[in-house]
Amino acid sequence: MPQNLKQFKVKHPFTSLMLVAIAVRILAVIFVPGHGSTINIGDSWWMMFLSRAFFAAVSLFTVSMVYRICDLLANDRIKAWNIALIPTICVIMPSFGIINSASFFLGLPLLLYGSNIVLRQQVLIGAQMNNKVHRTSYYFAGIMFGLSMCVWQQSAFLVLAILVMLCVKRDFKGALLTFIGTAVTTALIWLVLYLLHINPCNYIQ
Repeated sequence: MPQNLKQFKVKHPFTSLMLVAIAVRILAVIFVPGHGSTINIGDSWWMMFLSRAFFAAVSLFTVSMVYRICDLLANDRIKAWNIALIPTICVIMPSFGIINSASFFLGLPLLLYGSNIVLRQQVLIGAQMNNKVHRTSYYFAGIMFGLSMCVWQQSAFLVLAILVMLCVKRDFKGALLTFIGTAVTTALIWLVLYLLHINPCNYIQ
């Protein structure tokens, strides 16, 4: 039986990782009272259960993005599986609800998604597969970064680091499109918030 599981992991690393993550989160939702407490939407048991289930579902997306980014960086699915197992079962990533704030919880998946898009384009360029590089992907990554910054403002430092990285790699067009997507998204959201008389600096709280 353990050998069959190991073979399944080798053949289907992403699926096996997500099955482990789902199993851990089901246990957490049912048995861990503090799971998802940063997004508590009610005092009743049913509403608490829903908030914990929502937290678990979003954290699954975070785990999947960690795996995909590690896979692109290492070009080794087993290494990516081993690294992504950390946020799957530990609390350094949104897993059991021990995080600093709801803004971090909501902003991190957006930041990781945008990072995954940018990194994938860079891998394609490095492999000289320029015909598969879609410059609009950078703009879409910028939209994700803009949404992340509007929810979790500290992510701006990481977005800046990504833009600098693109410039260092002389992918100036990619950097420009990413910046435009980020700036336009952030400006539109802040404009809407101002029109609604909401302070954009603390609305998430």
